[in-house]
Amino acid sequence: MPHEAMVEGEQISKEEAESNGWITAHRKRNADKNRFKHKTHSARQTGAHVGPAKASQLRNVAAASRLPRLPTSHFPVVVRPGGGLDVRTCSQLKVTQAILMAARLPPAAAEENIVCANATQNIFVISTPSESNANAYCKVQEIFLADKKHSYITPPGNTCRGVVRGIDTDLAEPALQSLFVTPRSPMVLGARSIKETPTVIVLFNGMKVLNYVHCGPNMLRCTLYKRQIDTCRNCGRIGHRHDVCPRLTEKVCEKCGTSIIANGHECVQPKCTLCGDAHLAGDRTCKNRYQVPCVVRRRRRKRRKGGHKTKNAMSNAGDR
Repeated sequence: MPHEAMVEGEQISKEEAESNGWITAHRKRNADKNRFKHKTHSARQTGAHVGPAKASQLRNVAAASRLPRLPTSHFPVVVRPGGGLDVRTCSQLKVTQAILMAARLPPAAAEENIVCANATQNIFVISTPSESNANAYCKVQEIFLADKKHSYITPPGNTCRGVVRGIDTDLAEPALQSLFVTPRSPMVLGARSIKETPTVIVLFNGMKVLNYVHCGPNMLRCTLYKRQIDTCRNCGRIGHRHDVCPRLTEKVCEKCGTSIIANGHECVQPKCTLCGDAHLAGDRTCKNRYQVPCVVRRRRRKRRKGGHKTKNAMSNAGDR
């Protein structure tokens, strides 16, 4: 992961990064599609080892985490399996049937659904055109294949997120929506607070985060949201979280990454899984903690393409 990932964007805590809820944004996005047309943009498992990860390995994890293109009008629901269920080895058909049973949905109701497995993050993504189906999936807490499942609504495709801080913690979600989602802010699809913190995540339509957003009559500073790279505190690998770890028996020390075979292990010095420095994995000082935001990656690709075109034009002019 390039060092500049620590420069662009706003740092998000683990609690903030794992929060839920974007159904309202999906509803507004689908309603707006009747007036505007949007271009849609949107994996194979790459192994992760215990120990410092190279930049190429971090890039491979990010690339392998990408899913196929899903309809932008759908509601994507992420299902995080627990109890040691391994997405790579389990039957996706049986998991889908178990989720349908737990959500109390007949097979006919899921005919237009799309279920994708993300082996790197050890999750399933269910894309459905029905809001009622999405709500039903979100209520699923356990299925018969494993102990507990956790699911939540993800942002719609071709969107980006910004971070606004200093918002009153006693504001309910409907009040936040009415303050941020207004006719004079057509790019804002939704807003939600992070539990009981003064931080609000704002969802923008398109791939541009505004520097300032309207919150009622106020203009507030908005910074780019940065996604943290998942590191497992159980097996020490990168790419998935500890609550969905498929290797429950491969316990390592979450501070130094040493395999805990005997109970007598004493951690002498912490060692980061991402960069190898002497701090805990994912510490705020880690230079490899965050992925380069999609908005930044697209911007860099455009600059590189523009540079190649300029060089080619100069070369052609010199040949004349």
